[in-house]
Amino acid sequence: MKALITALVLLTSAAVAKADGFVCTSESGLVVRVYNHVNAIDGTRTASQMIVSNQTIGVGSKTVASFSAEKGTLSSFEQTYIGKVDLRVSESSRKGELVGGTKLGYLKFIILSVDFSYAQPLPHGTLLEGVLTLQKRSGEENIEAVTCARYLKHE
Repeated sequence: MKALITALVLLTSAAVAKADGFVCTSESGLVVRVYNHVNAIDGTRTASQMIVSNQTIGVGSKTVASFSAEKGTLSSFEQTYIGKVDLRVSESSRKGELVGGTKLGYLKFIILSVDFSYAQPLPHGTLLEGVLTLQKRSGEENIEAVTCARYLKHE
């Protein structure tokens, strides 16, 4: 019986990875947090959530938008995360909020690229460089450098 319980615990823990991702900040006060899936079936190196905050906004209203793979507003390829601004989705519908000097309603995509590779894993808190691209619906782009900290839950 003990062997059966141990086997079940090992199988369950193998299917769930620790949460990981990045917390990135720009000089203009934007904070972008991205978290990958924790279930192996979803792909633990693919994006689950992206949360965009503006630290210059008052307390209680700092979160400007959030994107999720579940709702189809977030995708990723390697360490590039693409949030699709969809004003019909409540998490990205605050069109009057400022994101890098542009109102959210004018943006089509918020794209975060982090200089990181799983081939060279890094510990929690390691600082990395990144680029935040705010692509407007008109095609114009605003690009900001960001500093990203590696996020690993429980480390």
